[in-house]
Amino acid sequence: MSASTQSTATLLETRKFPGNCTLEMALKTIVDVYHRYSIREGQLDLLNFNDFKTLLTEQAPTFLQACGRNKHEYLRELFEETDLNKDSELTFEEFTIVLAKLTDDAHHIIHRDDRCIPDKD
Repeated sequence: MSASTQSTATLLETRKFPGNCTLEMALKTIVDVYHRYSIREGQLDLLNFNDFKTLLTEQAPTFLQACGRNKHEYLRELFEETDLNKDSELTFEEFTIVLAKLTDDAHHIIHRDDRCIPDKD
């Protein structure tokens, strides 16, 4: 093992993820929440619609209430839109698309923009 490879390995061993940074802890929380719900039904590490709906209604109820996002039709449309391979299950990668959409909406809500209308861009 070269000196640079050895020092990289040592660095990785001494730095545990996540650190105590807010974003790193948030990333770990996202993965943990996904795993908590993806093992309920069906295959491990995939979310079917029931898992997906339960995850969002339990973990983001106030957010979903804004503009009627807690309606079955909204959740079904969001699920189908982000199920890229149309296998009726969301991989973690597909779930990150959901998170991007929700984060964008949350950003607008925090800035008090009207998120009940479609994006202009």
